[in-house]
Amino acid sequence: MQQRNTPVEGTAARRNASVAVAAGTVLGLVALSGGTAHAATPTDHGRPVAQIIGGTEKPDGSYPFMAALLIKGKGKPLDRHFCGGSLLSPDVVMTAAHCVDDVKPKQIETVVGRTVLSSKKQGHLRNIRTITIHPRYNGDYDVAFLELDKPVYGIAPVNLPTPGTDALIRPGSKATVAGWGNTDTEVPTHPDRLRAVNVPIVSHIECKATYSNYNKKVHVCAGVEGKDSCQGDSGGPLFRTLKGRKGVYQIGVVSYGDGCAAQGAPGVYTYTGSAQLWDTLWKSAEGKRVKRLLNR
Repeated sequence: MQQRNTPVEGTAARRNASVAVAAGTVLGLVALSGGTAHAATPTDHGRPVAQIIGGTEKPDGSYPFMAALLIKGKGKPLDRHFCGGSLLSPDVVMTAAHCVDDVKPKQIETVVGRTVLSSKKQGHLRNIRTITIHPRYNGDYDVAFLELDKPVYGIAPVNLPTPGTDALIRPGSKATVAGWGNTDTEVPTHPDRLRAVNVPIVSHIECKATYSNYNKKVHVCAGVEGKDSCQGDSGGPLFRTLKGRKGVYQIGVVSYGDGCAAQGAPGVYTYTGSAQLWDTLWKSAEGKRVKRLLNR
């Protein structure tokens, strides 16, 4: 099973391309070896990583709320990329907790609004001031918040579902997942240009049949054979557009899956409409700080 990073016995794999073999060596891996971020492995409490399978390249300017997480260094952005994210407010990028667990803010940066990773003329590059991981993260509650050193203006952040509702995750309805993750399950390929694919939402019952540790209170499943997120897509958004409404509604954060795009093994996402996800966050000291940032 794959986190959409490194599998740990008895769990599904996270879907990040991974930050580093150890957080303390991130800078050295990039600056000294010239190795790619895709070869590294962050701590993730054991679930596998993801990339877009079966999708298509997107034109410049598509999905400006998309964020790419990069290891700081002199290498090419494509080589330093390890996870995705989304702009939640001008000051905050939301991603997966397993992407940044045991990672220090000074070791990474993020770019918002870039379609082609190598195009430094696109998007807004920001340093990270603080990293807040959900206080209940231990595989579940796979979400984290990055405070930016400067706000990102001119880009509309994502919208979130009303906590406690399930109207946007009706089984069979279509959602979109986007990222710069792996596009080939046989020969790993990491694209420079953003890709996206439409995937069907899968019922909780079907997901529980595939993943014994699936938690319907904080998870949602989506995907079908040949269409899925994959390694490198971790932390990116699963979202929908609604008729008559502006912007997009992010319903999930890429978390993990059993392989990528395999039959009967949809991707698992942290459900952003989960009341339990937000209630437990806001009650914590870390969550109160995030709430203040979002309400600025």
